[in-house]
Amino acid sequence: MQRAQYVLLDFDGPICDVFSGFPAPEVAAILRKMLKDAGVDLPPDIQEQDDPMEVFRFSAQLGSNLNHATLKTLTALEVEAAATAEPTPGAIELIQRSHATGKAIAVVSNNSEAAVTAFIHTHGLLPTIDLISARVEPDPSLMKPNPHLVRQAIAQLGADVSRSLLIGDSVTDMQASKATGITAVGYANKPGKAKLLEAAGADLLVASIEELL
Repeated sequence: MQRAQYVLLDFDGPICDVFSGFPAPEVAAILRKMLKDAGVDLPPDIQEQDDPMEVFRFSAQLGSNLNHATLKTLTALEVEAAATAEPTPGAIELIQRSHATGKAIAVVSNNSEAAVTAFIHTHGLLPTIDLISARVEPDPSLMKPNPHLVRQAIAQLGADVSRSLLIGDSVTDMQASKATGITAVGYANKPGKAKLLEAAGADLLVASIEELL
């Protein structure tokens, strides 16, 4: 952390629990109902899918209109969820301290740019965040593990890859980090996650954000 000049953070996990007040299964259920009402015959795996991101990924094969409608609905629900999202212990302090010591900070997220903006505005973090590289496109293939969002952040920050790191709590975060050559910091916030993140290429592992402080 002392050496890093560019600190990239995933949103859901390292910064907050996005769906802590509006559970992800409820969001996924709303998206599934929207598609069913539009006449879509959902396959069994999607009918049981509690991850709204996976329902959004599925929408890409349904044509432009339904894909855009799913994106719009998911974004609105994420913004609603951001209003009650619980900050991760130590996350706000980490962002503030990193900013105070001259580091550039970017949020790199598969969640919508609108939801990330809403959260950081609510918590007074706008002056400390240099860049948000988050979901705006209807094409779900651009989300992590695709390195697109990480590469976009690096390019827009003009970051030195050798002095950059990404803090993430998912396998896809580690994969996107490795694809861009930046240091991958795995936030192992649940039992068994450390092994998964290490197997995905994590360079460093922490069990809490406070460890980075």
